Amino acid sequence: MSVPTKVILDRFTVKFQRLTRLLDLPSFTALSAEDTTRLVLGNPPAQILQKELRRWIQESTHFCGEYAYALCTHIASLHPAVVDMSSDDENAASSDNHDDFSRILPSPGFRPVSRPPTTNMLAFLDPAGQQLIGHHVLFKWPTYGWCLGGISDWNGNPRRQMCKQVVNFIVFYPDDGSSGPHCLSLDNYNIDGDNNSPNHTWLLLEPSNLQHSSSGQV
Repeated sequence: MSVPTKVILDRFTVKFQRLTRLLDLPSFTALSAEDTTRLVLGNPPAQILQKELRRWIQESTHFCGEYAYALCTHIASLHPAVVDMSSDDENAASSDNHDDFSRILPSPGFRPVSRPPTTNMLAFLDPAGQQLIGHHVLFKWPTYGWCLGGISDWNGNPRRQMCKQVVNFIVFYPDDGSSGPHCLSLDNYNIDGDNNSPNHTWLLLEPSNLQHSSSGQV
């Protein structure tokens, strides 16, 4: 980890230190520079995690995504863009908008819902969340990008947690047949439908066929 970017790693060291302690792994601060870099970027050395690899993926995905986003943002700030003074303001604004914002194109047959789900629907352990069972979501994963999933279950067990937060939904991803716990909230909801939003943001979908859009069921 180079000196200009070490400041970002320092911000996340405490989080990863707690995580290695939680999973009974070698202390994060005692690992080599190469191993710590691989861990925070989501590519942990197998010899370090061994049988804990699956739990590490479940618990660390959120932290790794946050770290990667913070790192990219920091690196971008170290290399300010060169402004072409020959461009007129209108063309420059058009170029900036094109680079910074790209509309999400949902899978065929779906479109973003007109209104985000209510706070009650996303509150942990609130039965109102059961209304979202059967709805589709787009979730942005590190490496894989936007993935289409369906909310298959609502969690009512306060002991089921991820990254010290109570899980509120289980999402099934048909592309690879996997299911996983999620902590979906309005804090990471992609309100603008921006394709370039950070990892771990999400979007609720509804059928694009108007005949079925009132139910929103899959």
